[in-house]
Amino acid sequence: MNSLNSFEISAPGKVILHGEHSVVYGKPAIAGPIGLRTYLTYKKLDVPEIILDFASIPFTSKLSLESFNQFLQQHNCHSDMQPLEFLSKLRTSEEFPFAQYVSPQPAQDSTKERYSLGVALYLINRIMRSEGVDALPTKSGFQLTIKSVMSIGAGLGSSAGYGVCVSAGAYVITKLAKGELTVDNALNYSFQGNEPEVLKKISQWAFDSELVMHERPSGIDNTICTYGNLIKFRKGEPFESLKLRQQINILIVDTKVSRTTSKLVANVAALKNKHPKMMESILDAMGHLVDDAVELLEDERDQFEALRTLVAVNNNLLRAIGVSHPSLEKVFQLADSSGFDAKLTGAGGGGCALVFLPKDYESLKEFGVLTGSLTEAGFSWMATTIGGSGVEFKAIE
Repeated sequence: MNSLNSFEISAPGKVILHGEHSVVYGKPAIAGPIGLRTYLTYKKLDVPEIILDFASIPFTSKLSLESFNQFLQQHNCHSDMQPLEFLSKLRTSEEFPFAQYVSPQPAQDSTKERYSLGVALYLINRIMRSEGVDALPTKSGFQLTIKSVMSIGAGLGSSAGYGVCVSAGAYVITKLAKGELTVDNALNYSFQGNEPEVLKKISQWAFDSELVMHERPSGIDNTICTYGNLIKFRKGEPFESLKLRQQINILIVDTKVSRTTSKLVANVAALKNKHPKMMESILDAMGHLVDDAVELLEDERDQFEALRTLVAVNNNLLRAIGVSHPSLEKVFQLADSSGFDAKLTGAGGGGCALVFLPKDYESLKEFGVLTGSLTEAGFSWMATTIGGSGVEFKAIE
């Protein structure tokens, strides 16, 4: 491997403005990136060792370069093991699937350790084998440190950002191994400028990791975290970049209640099986609401009042399918009492809420009252706008 000593990959978090849960059933959704990002840092080591440091958990595991090459040669996660097959191994095997290569092992009672390490190894193997790399040369030790400023399990796309960062990082390592990325050309390298076609690969690999993490992902999170920009998205179809005419100011409120996306999706599926006609009507309404929101967002006139009405309506539809939570209801109550409209974002069941803010929110007395009340109630919050870049590469000199 060449002498590039360090690089950084970053990917944004995301929020779904409208379309939570209904997007799983083929309805459209609107989502966009936010200013909170996940980071993967690569550092070349002078020893023949691979270190995987999951700083946000925290958990660190290692394997020798010899063991890593054995792992690449003895497993082909590109052709021989698809994501749901690997998920089955993670779920059903008492022993960690790649236990013989790594130390220490994930704690038996830590799902975060087991899935973080498992997905990282699976993706690295899958990507390297798909790109024609089945061994790294000697003196190719490195450390990957992965850290997110987002709360894990809060509905802000932290798992997709993780998948995008690991996928992009593994792809760059293959370019280093093949001599295609050198210290001379790395400073000017970017996915968007040099290899825009690879973004499709990164998004697909990240979707593979989302299959392992959540079993039934919609594909919207990995798309946002890879490409950035506000998009309209429908499962199985190309996404549509929106011509945003309205500045979208939001307050992201973290209830600090973690939840499992797959369980909430399963609960909605069970309700749909029990009451198919009723649920189809609600899901259809969510889809029509997205179409209305797109029209408003692309209108040059100030449509804040109409947009905030849709926020309130959609939140009530999400409540109707059982994905709210007492912590979210408290946020909704505080927002309403201060004159703002709010909705859950992501899977619900805790996680985060969005409070829709007008352009001049910082000067409003009501905004200060709201943020003070949220802090007093034990919630954390951050005001931001929606939009920005997707996955980025930066060589570190």
